[in-house]
Amino acid sequence: YHHASRRHMPLNKRAREEPEEESIEKRLVNLIVRIGDRSIADLNSHLRGLAAALTAELPTSRTLIYDTILDCVRGLQPKAPIYGALCGLLAANPQGEPDGVVAADIVAQLGRELQEALDVHATFSIRAFCRFAIELANARVASVDSALALLETLLAVTAEPGVLPARAEWFACVVLDSLALGGEVFTRDAPERSAALLGAVRAYAATRGADALSAPALLLPYGGATRPGEVTEHFDALFALVEALSSDSYHWRSSLLLAPSRSFASELAALEPLPLPTVSVPAHTRGCTYPCLRRLRLCSEPAADGDGDAAMGDGGGGGGGGLGLVDRTLMEEYAWLLVSQFEESHKDAAKLLHGLAENLAIDACEPLVETLLSMLLLLPAPRHRQTYYACLLLDISRLLTPAPRMLVRAVNTLYASLDRLDAELAIRLADWLSFHISHFGFNLEPFEASWAPRLSAGGAAGAADAADAADDAAAAGSPPPKAWPFASG
Repeated sequence: YHHASRRHMPLNKRAREEPEEESIEKRLVNLIVRIGDRSIADLNSHLRGLAAALTAELPTSRTLIYDTILDCVRGLQPKAPIYGALCGLLAANPQGEPDGVVAADIVAQLGRELQEALDVHATFSIRAFCRFAIELANARVASVDSALALLETLLAVTAEPGVLPARAEWFACVVLDSLALGGEVFTRDAPERSAALLGAVRAYAATRGADALSAPALLLPYGGATRPGEVTEHFDALFALVEALSSDSYHWRSSLLLAPSRSFASELAALEPLPLPTVSVPAHTRGCTYPCLRRLRLCSEPAADGDGDAAMGDGGGGGGGGLGLVDRTLMEEYAWLLVSQFEESHKDAAKLLHGLAENLAIDACEPLVETLLSMLLLLPAPRHRQTYYACLLLDISRLLTPAPRMLVRAVNTLYASLDRLDAELAIRLADWLSFHISHFGFNLEPFEASWAPRLSAGGAAGAADAADAADDAAAAGSPPPKAWPFASG
């Protein structure tokens, strides 16, 4: 699949010999890719302007516009609500197009892309297109009943005879993610059916056992010695998110859940929603994997439900104290989705993460640091090369002022449990820390207070690892910048 990330770069000024048609195509792609990047506050006016510009180009650039939107949906998943609203505006204001043609084109292409992703087991594309399908329902391009039918089809995987636990949980996570996006519209337009779906998800959750670590010990960072609260499985995090959003405290709203379609309700009301094409889920085959985010809790636990979350509703805002469960989980998901798709450029990924935190007006350092370290220290192996995550952590340390302090806290947490840490992860941790401190003068001062008692107790667990890390760093020979950015103590 062609990733939107390949297009997510500044376009050079048009060369004199460049054909005008090619320049127009580049401008259209650039506008679609960058919508919502600068300011959430002006998003509605930007969406109106972009919809008008694209509508004028539909007769000559229809395929390019649809393909670019689908590429962005796949590569920039946190922006799915923006592209859903954009498609709603395109469908509601056809200007010369026969009624329903734009909506029918978009729904049909989504159906084809989603079925193809299912057939080839393109997991991130499956999740992206399911998110987009829900946003099309939010924008009245697709019908709510067909969106719920899609989620019911996916959840049925959990009842397959002899289904692999990883497969069942992955499809359940896709359903939970979709419920978080569409819960408000689902409960308003199809309350009984959405309640039944949520009840089925709860029934599946009950089969996993209360407060049980569902992953095999071999996949846990501290093996059989992993304690409750040290790791949060992907399903558990999303299930807690949906339970919180469905409560009376949230009514399915959070400022981190963008909902631009809500602002265009009067314009979208005239649309006749179309049914999404029916899809089928192929059986598991050898070689299929089911990527997840197993969250290591290295900095602190999220605030109590609702405490610290950004203001609910349309107003946005936030910041200040620690993030609540809803905001923290959403930020972790956004980070995981972006980082997983931008392996070609750690600098682009870091800039997108930084821009996302600024746009959402929250202190995202803690969830970003924990998410990146969780991806780096995933068992049996990280999704991408270790250097990708190491470079990303360096970039984040430079872009977000509080990030180094969070890294110190996370590393000290891991070091305190080094005697329990999986041997493979201890090596990965030492490799990463060696790389990181090699960029800052090989200075271990920030860790002195926490590590000294263990290092001075001759033979304390982990002393050899710390020494090896320092030796590896010295051997790396990278020219360090002037100062180590970690806050001492």
